[in-house]
Amino acid sequence: MIHFHNGDITASLARRAGVSGRHVPFRESLVGGPVRRELNQLDWVEERAKYLAEEHEQNLLRTRNELLEQEKAIDGARSEEEIVLWFEHDLFCLVHLLYLAKRFANCRVSVVWNPTPISMLEPDNVLALFRSRAPMLPVMVRAGDAAWQAYTSDDPTALNRFLRQDIPDFPFLVDGLRLHASRFPSVKNGLGAPEQKMLELIDFGAPDFGTLFGRFNPNPPRYGFGDGEVLRHLRRLAWCAVPMITMSEVKGEGEPPKASFAVTPAGRNVLEGTVDFLDVNTPNDWLGGAHLTSQKVWRWDAERGLLV
Repeated sequence: MIHFHNGDITASLARRAGVSGRHVPFRESLVGGPVRRELNQLDWVEERAKYLAEEHEQNLLRTRNELLEQEKAIDGARSEEEIVLWFEHDLFCLVHLLYLAKRFANCRVSVVWNPTPISMLEPDNVLALFRSRAPMLPVMVRAGDAAWQAYTSDDPTALNRFLRQDIPDFPFLVDGLRLHASRFPSVKNGLGAPEQKMLELIDFGAPDFGTLFGRFNPNPPRYGFGDGEVLRHLRRLAWCAVPMITMSEVKGEGEPPKASFAVTPAGRNVLEGTVDFLDVNTPNDWLGGAHLTSQKVWRWDAERGLLV
């Protein structure tokens, strides 16, 4: 038996709880950068490694080797008697669950698909979760496969078919895909929902990273972003051609990151809707399989609940 966890914390917790089998932390961030399903494994690893190394300031060679080892571990796990996937109801976890479910097609897969953070549980509760794991039924596999196809499509309007329905056999799937769709530039001011929320938090009195991060994640909508992903969004707001925020970052100070912020006049204009972010900043971003550029932009229409 082998277990895949969304990170090292839950893998370590499951080991301490006495859950039998090998526990493997899945280390990726598929909510950011290009996620193109048509690539072969080596090209996939190369593209992902370059993105992660650049955006998260990691060593490229080490990142590439770690991803290659992880892909080999996934391939090797297909021969296991049972594969258990441990994930939570947030966007970050959902994307990784969809990826691994696709990789483990035709294997015996069970899921711990938990509505609350597993890392906050006591060991006895973690053991109880394991014992109550459920098989990944065909209806869930089919829904997950279709969702992965939409997430990785170069035309994200493929997501629209999911956004006005309910899939009771796969809890949080539709809510998670709706969160993903809301990351596309808004029809109102060109900001994705996470950037909008971060800009509002800074404007409403979260001048440093610790305060902002504490207010960004605890309540729905649940993106599940770690500090590295939140920091990536903040740098984008600060480093674009017409900055939305000023950002003073102290490097090498450990965890959590040390940074302070203030909204610029341009940022306030975008918040108020008098200026569109994309009118003053050329888009060049990946959301799943969709590459946003000045020639190709999709927008999130929150009132209609659709990508247009």
